[in-house]
Amino acid sequence: MSIFATITNKTMKQNKARTIVTIIGVILATAMICAVVTLGVSLQQYMYDYAVKTDGRWHVGAKGLSMEEAELFQNDEDVKDSVSISEVGYAKIGENDEDLFGQYLYIQTIDEKAADMLSLKLTQGRLPENEQEIIVQGGLEQNGKEIRIGDTVSFPIGDRIDEDGNALLFNAMLQYEEGGEITEHFQEREERQFQVVGFLEHWGDTQRNGAGIDAFIGKGDHPYAVNQLYMELKQPKEAFTFIEKHHNEGLLQENSSVLKWMGISGNESFQGMLSGMLTILIIIIGVGAVSLIYNAFSISLRERTTQFGLLSSIGATKRQLRRSMWQEAIVVSAIGIPLGILSGIGGIGMTLHFIGGSLAQYVHGDPDGRITLHTSPQAIIVAALISFFIICISVWIPMARIKRITPLEAIRANKDVRIRAKEVKSPKIIRRLFGVEGMMADKNYKRDRKKYRATVFSLTVSIVLFTAATLFSSYMDMTGAFMLEAPEYELSYRVSDSELDEGEREEILGMMEQGKKVENVELHGEMYSLVSIPKEELSEEWSDLLTGEGLESYYNMTEEEARVYNEKNQYEHAMIISLSDEKFKEYADSQGIDASPYFREGNKEVLFYDNYRYYDGQSEKYRKIHTMNGEKISIQILPESQYDDSVEERPETIMEQASTITLAQRVKSMPDLISDPQEVCAVIIPESKAGELVGDNGYNRSGFIWDYQIKSSNYKESYEDLTSRMEDRGMDKDSLINIAQQYEQDRGILLAIRILSFGFITLISMIAAVNVFNTISTNVMLRKREFAMMKSMGMTMKSMKKMMNYECLIYGFRSIIYGVVLSLTISFAMYMVLSQGAAVDFRQPWGGMLISVLWVFAVVFITMLYSMSKIKKQNIIDELKKDV
Repeated sequence: MSIFATITNKTMKQNKARTIVTIIGVILATAMICAVVTLGVSLQQYMYDYAVKTDGRWHVGAKGLSMEEAELFQNDEDVKDSVSISEVGYAKIGENDEDLFGQYLYIQTIDEKAADMLSLKLTQGRLPENEQEIIVQGGLEQNGKEIRIGDTVSFPIGDRIDEDGNALLFNAMLQYEEGGEITEHFQEREERQFQVVGFLEHWGDTQRNGAGIDAFIGKGDHPYAVNQLYMELKQPKEAFTFIEKHHNEGLLQENSSVLKWMGISGNESFQGMLSGMLTILIIIIGVGAVSLIYNAFSISLRERTTQFGLLSSIGATKRQLRRSMWQEAIVVSAIGIPLGILSGIGGIGMTLHFIGGSLAQYVHGDPDGRITLHTSPQAIIVAALISFFIICISVWIPMARIKRITPLEAIRANKDVRIRAKEVKSPKIIRRLFGVEGMMADKNYKRDRKKYRATVFSLTVSIVLFTAATLFSSYMDMTGAFMLEAPEYELSYRVSDSELDEGEREEILGMMEQGKKVENVELHGEMYSLVSIPKEELSEEWSDLLTGEGLESYYNMTEEEARVYNEKNQYEHAMIISLSDEKFKEYADSQGIDASPYFREGNKEVLFYDNYRYYDGQSEKYRKIHTMNGEKISIQILPESQYDDSVEERPETIMEQASTITLAQRVKSMPDLISDPQEVCAVIIPESKAGELVGDNGYNRSGFIWDYQIKSSNYKESYEDLTSRMEDRGMDKDSLINIAQQYEQDRGILLAIRILSFGFITLISMIAAVNVFNTISTNVMLRKREFAMMKSMGMTMKSMKKMMNYECLIYGFRSIIYGVVLSLTISFAMYMVLSQGAAVDFRQPWGGMLISVLWVFAVVFITMLYSMSKIKKQNIIDELKKDV
């Protein structure tokens, strides 16, 4: 070991705190990078496994082959393994007036090896073992009787013949004319009898275009011609070259769903999205890691400047000094990177253990699937190289300063301190407000800007990283909730007003509230009515999406009679919501609206909500728009149509029955537990005004549909208990809808997003905390001689702490200014990216910013207390003797 390596190791041991903190920073950065890469590998592996499960593990399929052609393929040097399926023929099971697709069974042969390669899955039963046993996709009926496993069935076997007398190919669709008359006919060859041994759910190349339902029999001695061959290649990446080479030798196709998850074909959009998301995360992690590790090595260089000056004065070259810095980087890397890789793999493994099922449901709606931990040597190497690259950048930046330091400057250690009289003047107001300690802190900041610049940079990065992490979580949660819209209640019971006796509505409410594990029951009425809206009052965005038709579409009147109304008005459906008077007041208060005018007799004004959400196919994104141009809009609620051709509904009669109301004030959100309407708008009214405002108009002339929305801490127990109570009362228990069960998948998805986001925030926070601690504590410890001099001049520890607190405020507030600007920029960038796929709102990061600022200041002052406790124990004479 060289003398420089020995000196470096000794220096690192003497500064254990800084060395340990630097290693922790490397571990955290490597762990996060490894976790992100491992998550990407695990997700891609799941997608590949799912493709194999649904489509089989074959790479190339060849169809319509003879036995000789199949042998040529099987003997090809590029083919690793293959299985063949022979066509037996079509079995006639239906007549021409039955479902077109259900007229035939398309019977083929299969064995255990083929079933494995083609991922054949049975709902029940087993594979056929001989030519007399058969499995059928789905179910099967014959002569009006459902066929079960073990039953014997017989079919005529033959071919489908077109109108020209030619046999149709295996994948030909049913031949029929535009009028629906079938033009092909069935030509029987033989009558066959089979025993049903199983029912098929799916297999890897399910027929999509043909006219028959897939069925398979076992292979036997009968010499059927080979029809289809499925091949695994030695080099899957050569699949398209293989197809091109044999394009004249049969109908060849690739297994695109499997190949694309091997990175061979297609799927550019998902691959791009996955790569883009991983890149963004790695960049955020990299910035935090570089900030942390760079500060550590920069401080190390400042600490060793005098040491390097002495070594230079006795003949050490710049190259040897740089090698000494590299020695420190290699030691830190050798310890931190392996531990970081193990931590990252372990962390993402534990995360997937808890949320792998929810993520699988999100990706493919696969209730039985689970994304499990997968990694690879390549992924580990990539994570290690990225981490080492970050360390190299962090070392290279401060190391470049070695070239510019002369031995004399290094020994004096004063290059960073440049005193200019005008620059170090402190405003008189600072001394008046903060005393001598504040003035000294201000002068210290101005005379050694580089040191404080590093501290400000460190704090700014910490604030930005934390805010970026919370923004990432917030946007992901918003996007998931926007597209999934999982409901906020577990059970729902809807009943028409016409089905209830007087007072029964409140009795049912009481019964629901007494149910097991029921936390709260919200009751409101809904009615959907045709409304007439002046066209000029509709927003331009809604006008582009108009779904309503003219008045003649709803009433038995001529186009001429309706023309005058259609020219001026648009006819759409609106959702009318009736809340109890108490709930209406609470809701109006939550929207910042005075509820009292809406209870006055004769007042026809109502609250309205006109946010409409839809998927824009052209831009491939979700959007939200306002359907109305403003407020104070008069609309008419039209009566229900009689739908009776014998009754002529005159326009004047319809308008006489219409009820006119005014959309007075727009609300920002719907009442709690009520989903956004898919109609032109929602009208919210108090129950006591329902008759006056809308009467009995709407589709249901008997009144509203009452919706009991039930929140439960255990929806399964609540559902069982309430269905039992409803049976005892003679109520229709089937009307109690288990919403929680229906949307359990969506809740799992949101939970998975939140857990991943929380983990991301936690790790970023740890990096930021280590960064702040390392920067502040080391900078303070480098000023031991300065503090010793102040003590010798009579400065007390109380005054010294006051001075340091003021220094914290100086670079703390500067960091906040820079952090706010950068955080807003990052938020806007995230908003622009996510708005490509969903109509998310721009988020101002004030909440995350406030938390990050308080958190950073807490870490700063805790670090300062720790550092000052060390300073307090120092010996003044020993410290003044150093570096003289």
